[in-house]
Amino acid sequence: MVLVSGWSTYSNYVSITSDNELSEIRALLKKVKNTIHEEKTKICDEWLCHLSGCLCTELIVEAKNVAEHIGKVHVDVGNSVCKIPLAKEYIEKVESKDRVGVKRKTCICKENLRRQA
Repeated sequence: MVLVSGWSTYSNYVSITSDNELSEIRALLKKVKNTIHEEKTKICDEWLCHLSGCLCTELIVEAKNVAEHIGKVHVDVGNSVCKIPLAKEYIEKVESKDRVGVKRKTCICKENLRRQA
């Protein structure tokens, strides 16, 4: 849970922080590229790649390269109908809609919302 919290925090941080304050994300993308298939937090690692490519204009090329390198990430989603999109396709979809770099104003932990409901 600590690892998931850390990766989720970084993903949310990317979504609300200006690109010039995200220098450490480049190093995290390298980590994702080299270790994602051995990690327990695959979905969070891939989500960071998604968001880096979609929300950081300076990182889109690097995020797409990482996404292409990692390919399909196999995640056990149990009996749910959840599907994990390929990171490269996800980034390209956002790019085709000319929405790369569009940041959010706030972020909310979804787990906290579930507990409050």
